[in-house]
Amino acid sequence: MGSPHVPVTMGSASARTRVAGSVDVTEARFPPGAVLERHVHERPIVCVMLEGSFDHVGDRGSRDCSPGTVLIEPAGDPHGNAIRRAGARVLVVEPEPSDELLRSVEGLLEASAYFRHPGIVARAHALATELSAKDAAAPLALEAGALELLAVAARLKTYARGAEPAWLRRVREMVDDRFRDPLRLSDLAHEAGVHPAHMSRAFRERYHETIHARVRRLRLEWAAQRLAETDDPIAAIALAAGFADQSHLTRALKGRSGLTPAAYRRERS
Repeated sequence: MGSPHVPVTMGSASARTRVAGSVDVTEARFPPGAVLERHVHERPIVCVMLEGSFDHVGDRGSRDCSPGTVLIEPAGDPHGNAIRRAGARVLVVEPEPSDELLRSVEGLLEASAYFRHPGIVARAHALATELSAKDAAAPLALEAGALELLAVAARLKTYARGAEPAWLRRVREMVDDRFRDPLRLSDLAHEAGVHPAHMSRAFRERYHETIHARVRRLRLEWAAQRLAETDDPIAAIALAAGFADQSHLTRALKGRSGLTPAAYRRERS
């Protein structure tokens, strides 16, 4: 009989794990500047960045994992992690691949992947909250939530294998490059050579968020990173990120984290 499986903590000294049926769910926190040397995981994992960021360094290069990133790491895939100035808080779902129920998502776990999906991130935040629940239904809720997260990730990865239209990739790249600038749907559609309504619908179906939602998310993530990593005035960060003013940034950040910009900076600096 082999040695018992030890749930992944990703090297975190402050991690909490609960076993939910055939899935381990872990919330791990890392201090600013920590470096996780090259390592592998015994089981495949689905890792969701909840707060902060780190660089994921593998054989295919370095990936910037900021809030909202979903990272899939197959078992035995060597990599390292460099935690940035704001530290990092991640939610890790670690399934037992040999379990009968999970064979339907084997394809999800066999190759590395890196993407964003608001629905998966929302489920990851809910699972992190469920880790603290003490009622009798908590184990069932945790297992159900973890399996749902895996199912959504598997569907998304299957869909992503399809060819991405060149014009749609162009729209995504324009949004990602110019999210801090005033963007108009008509201008994006004109540059892509498609109708605005068709562009908006295709973007939402492909990336699981609207163009406006992506712009708002990227602006907020950029501003949050600047708050954590610089001493720039909050008002200046708000304007540079594309917000109307400091109050606009404050409402957006409080809506996501419950913190004002000043409080967010104190916690993560």
